[in-house]
Amino acid sequence: MTKKSSNGSMFALITGLVAGAAAVFFSKKENRESAKKTIKKAEKEIEKVTSEVKKDPKKFAKKVAKQGKDLGKKIEKQAMSVEKSAAKKIKKSPVLKVVGKQ
Repeated sequence: MTKKSSNGSMFALITGLVAGAAAVFFSKKENRESAKKTIKKAEKEIEKVTSEVKKDPKKFAKKVAKQGKDLGKKIEKQAMSVEKSAAKKIKKSPVLKVVGKQ
């Protein structure tokens, strides 16, 4: 007997699920209008970025690099505050107090 691969059938199943979800989503008029607005907004942003890149690619690259650094610093700061609050909660944990006594 030959062994059939389930990759093709799995792909077909996933494709069917995605198509069904899209059909349900786009069946409502407000969802279609919302999608149109979002697409138009994205197109305008793409045009803006494209013209900025064409105008001065090096300046754009520096701008993106700076934004990346700023975002990295922001995420690091948030992570540190989450870590501190988690450490405080752990120290106050009644389970830790009971374990520490033993």
